[in-house]
Amino acid sequence: MKKPEYDLDGIYRLYLECGENKAELARRLGVSRTWARELLSKAERKRNSVGDLRIPEDIGTSRPVEELIEERKRKFHYKQKIKDQTRLIPIQVKDDKPIGIWASGDPHIDDDGTDIIQLESHMNLVKRTDGLYAANIGDTTNNWVGRLAKLYAEQSTSAAEAWQLCEWFITELKDKWLFIIGGNHNCWSGASDPLKWITKCTPGIYASYEVRLELKFPSKQSIRINAHHEFVGQSQWNPAHGTMKAAHMGFRDHLLISGHKHISGYGILKCPATGVISHCVQIASYKVIDRYAEEKGFRDQHISPCVVVVIDPEAKTEVGKIHVFHDPYEGAEFLTYKRSKQ
Repeated sequence: MKKPEYDLDGIYRLYLECGENKAELARRLGVSRTWARELLSKAERKRNSVGDLRIPEDIGTSRPVEELIEERKRKFHYKQKIKDQTRLIPIQVKDDKPIGIWASGDPHIDDDGTDIIQLESHMNLVKRTDGLYAANIGDTTNNWVGRLAKLYAEQSTSAAEAWQLCEWFITELKDKWLFIIGGNHNCWSGASDPLKWITKCTPGIYASYEVRLELKFPSKQSIRINAHHEFVGQSQWNPAHGTMKAAHMGFRDHLLISGHKHISGYGILKCPATGVISHCVQIASYKVIDRYAEEKGFRDQHISPCVVVVIDPEAKTEVGKIHVFHDPYEGAEFLTYKRSKQ
């Protein structure tokens, strides 16, 4: 018995009306599901035909969904591995003497308002002081992008020259870097951030916005450092509010450092449960002349563009393990004295 003729175009329209449900299509046509599938297949083949031309089905413009799922699994496992590894990075300290960290605020090294004389002097201090390491809290350059690129007209340094200065800043302290944070200005470059590649010449750690370290000393003592370009939170009464809030509501680390706001602040907190004392430091910037700050009427809360943190894990008291100096020369002198005693 010859099968009846069907309007294949009508069948395909009916299939769409059924929400692409083949069982419903079979019910509407009053045929078996097998026959409905065959009719639908013919309708789809007809749709892929143009006159006497036959256009191949499933040309393969996209990958099979199974392959996409497997790739997503691999990507997630990789991301999860990186997340786990960077949650708290262990740093083995071979030196059994006190050490120091010169933590520099936002350099904006290519800006005309940046005190590069002071920055260079502090860099030389790090180079000549035994046991003193370097850290930067972000925004090495202005790195104007998008609509802000017009601001290059307000500075004498070109974009290319800015990266030359950045390379000088990193390589001058090549063997001294503990960590470098990109910050919002340098992260504007996205995946093509040149700072990420410049820092490959250093043994230190590069992170876009934050880094959390655990310094492990030979004596089995450890000091945790939590550095973030900006800890969220502001208060007109306390410049270090965001950093102290992070200590109150986050990890009970020994040292928390942030920058970004170009203001100075410092506070000390004690965790009642663990007894850990957290030193919360808000670092200003080497950019001391800022048209934007003047335009907005921001108050001058700049004390120092950096701090020197002296760490003595063998101190007899918890509060004696960390000393914060807003005068880097005094901090370096104190570190030298502490190391000479041991």
